[in-house]
Amino acid sequence: MEAPEKKKSFWLLPLILITKSAKLIKLVKIFKLLKFTKFFITFFTMALSALVYSFMLGPWFAVGFVAMLFVHEMGHIIAMNRKGYKTSAPVFIPMLGAVIFAPEFKNSEDEAYIGFGGPFVGGLAAFAVFALWAILPQKYELLLLIGYTAAFINLFNMLPIRPLDGGRITQLIGGWFKWIGLAGLLWLTILIKEPSILLIWIVVLQDIKLQPSFKFGTAVVGVVGMAILMSLGYSDQQLWVDILDVILACGITATFYIDMKRSFSGKSPYSDNNVCKERIDAPTSIKIKWFVFYVLLLVGLIVLMSVQIQYLPQNLQN
Repeated sequence: MEAPEKKKSFWLLPLILITKSAKLIKLVKIFKLLKFTKFFITFFTMALSALVYSFMLGPWFAVGFVAMLFVHEMGHIIAMNRKGYKTSAPVFIPMLGAVIFAPEFKNSEDEAYIGFGGPFVGGLAAFAVFALWAILPQKYELLLLIGYTAAFINLFNMLPIRPLDGGRITQLIGGWFKWIGLAGLLWLTILIKEPSILLIWIVVLQDIKLQPSFKFGTAVVGVVGMAILMSLGYSDQQLWVDILDVILACGITATFYIDMKRSFSGKSPYSDNNVCKERIDAPTSIKIKWFVFYVLLLVGLIVLMSVQIQYLPQNLQN
């Protein structure tokens, strides 16, 4: 059994959603000729992600980690099917998690329901893995680490800021929730003290209503700051992981530059396009319901992590 050597690796693997890349589109077109396209794409990208993670975390932990990502994404797919939306197979992107290409949601409650599905099912899976570790006569540390990491990933996704799942749930309740999400992300940034978390900030910029020029400038500062901090030795990741994070950040920043150029030409005025217009019209009873659901799931994941952390190896508890 191989366990992660660096405890901060656990904090740097949250699922982050990004837009389709040109290469991914070409890949999908090629696999359309196959009968089991969806299954093949999911299996292939899962295997690729597990291979990449294995260099950092060991093969068995990598397999378990990717399996937990798969369960989380299946929670979204189940929720989408229940709401009558057509779904794509999850596509796994090494170092970024997984993504499902969903159609535009009819209303904000549907978006909240589908956003809730991922961390809810993922949280149940994390609990199941921990329960399995607890009942087995031999305490396999690997199961404990996988369950703890899965709980953290789902808890991280509950931050009330888009494009994370928590932001998709709380956008129905009120826009003020995003400030709590930003404060939570800032606290996590200070706690972890890892340059790569700036990549999360750059991703979050995609769903914040800002002038395109300011958004692009902020992203550039984030990329440069991340690269400088890494070069000064503040990163606990392997060098190739740092390089990959910088490349990904540059790719996202490039999309901000394109949006800025379009806004200058008048073709793409800035707006929060991903925000449902109907959210402000949601009845108070609906807002209260989703607030209760959100808090209960949030507390449940916190309690699960609090219980699990007591059994982690001493060097991973601090």
